[in-house]
Amino acid sequence: MKFALKLTAILLAMSFGSSGSAMTFSAPKHSVEDVMTWFSWHGDTTRIYAEGEITESSAQELDSFVRANHIDSGEVLFNSPGGSLLGGIRLGTLIRKLNFDTGIGTYSRGSMVTRGICASACAYAFAGGRGRYYSGGSTKLGVHQFYAEDKDINNQTSQAMSGLIVAYLQKMGVDALAFTASASVGPNDILWLTKEEANELHFANDGTEATTAELKQVEGQTYLKVEQKYTGFSSRFLFTCAGGKMRLMGGLVTNPQDAKQKYDWATKSFFTFDARTIQEMPKRPNEPGLFASDSTLWVTRNLSHDDIAILLASKTMTMWVGADGAVGYTAPADIQVVKAKIRDYVDNCRM
Repeated sequence: MKFALKLTAILLAMSFGSSGSAMTFSAPKHSVEDVMTWFSWHGDTTRIYAEGEITESSAQELDSFVRANHIDSGEVLFNSPGGSLLGGIRLGTLIRKLNFDTGIGTYSRGSMVTRGICASACAYAFAGGRGRYYSGGSTKLGVHQFYAEDKDINNQTSQAMSGLIVAYLQKMGVDALAFTASASVGPNDILWLTKEEANELHFANDGTEATTAELKQVEGQTYLKVEQKYTGFSSRFLFTCAGGKMRLMGGLVTNPQDAKQKYDWATKSFFTFDARTIQEMPKRPNEPGLFASDSTLWVTRNLSHDDIAILLASKTMTMWVGADGAVGYTAPADIQVVKAKIRDYVDNCRM
C-alpha cells in the first residue's frame, strides 16, 4: 500500500515539460462549408478543442464539459505541450470510455485548422481515442522519457511507472514499442513522430481499428466472426459451415434507419476479395442475398472452392451494395492479420 501511494504521488508530481495555462475545452460553431467538409469524413461528430497544459483534473473537466453540452459523439482536437502524466492517462482513459476520437488541430474564424502540437503527456491522452487522426505536416505528435521532480526514485518505482505506461498503451491499442521509442530520447528532448511512424506504432489509426477474428457459437453451430471497426461504422463478416460448404455474410453496421435506407436504394450487391469481384447479383425481393436487419445491411453468398481460393490469397475483403449509375457503399476489412484464423476455419469446414 505504501508503495502504491508513493507511486501515485510521484505520478502526480511528474512534469512533461510545460508551464503554460491549464487545459480548456470548447466546442465553437463552424461555418457551413467547414461543417460539410467535416461531415463527409467524420459524420455528425462534435469537435472539442483541447488547448493548454494537461492537469490532474483535466479528465474531470472534460467529463463535465461533455455532460453540460450533451455531447454524444465527439472528437477531441488537441493543441497541448504536455503536462501531468497521470492527468494525460486519466484523460485518455475517459476519452476511450466516452468512445470519442482524437486528433490535433486548432480553431480559427469559424473553421478547424490542421495545425498544432500534442507532445509528452498529451500523446497519452491522444492514445485514448477510438479513432486517432494524425496527418503530420503542420500538426506534430511527440513523445519523450518520463521524469519526475523527485530525484530520489529507486529502480522498483521506475519499473512500476514504466509498466503502468506500457500497460496503458497496450490497452489503448498502441504498440508497446512506442514506449521504447520515447525512452530513446532524453527527458528534455522530443521525438516527433512522422505520420508513417505514428501509424506503424498504432498511435494513429485514421479511424480504423485492427481487424479481429473470433469463433462464436449459436444453437450448437460454430461460426467465425471477422470485424473491423471504423469511425461511424463497422465491417462485420460471418463465416458459417454446413455439410462442408462455406457461407459468407458481410455486414455494414451503422444504425437501423441507415441500414434500411441503403437497402431501399440498392439494386445490386457483391463481394470483392482484393480487386476481384465475387458473385455480383441484382437485388430480388424476399431473397436472402441482400437484406437489412436492425442496424446492419447484409450481403450473403455461398462460396465456391474458387471463391475460397481467391479469398485465401487476398489481403482484403469487402462487402458492396450499389445502384445503377450510382456510387456504391462498402464494408471493407484488412484480413492480413486474421488470415490464419480464416484458413483454419476453412480447413476444419472441409474435413
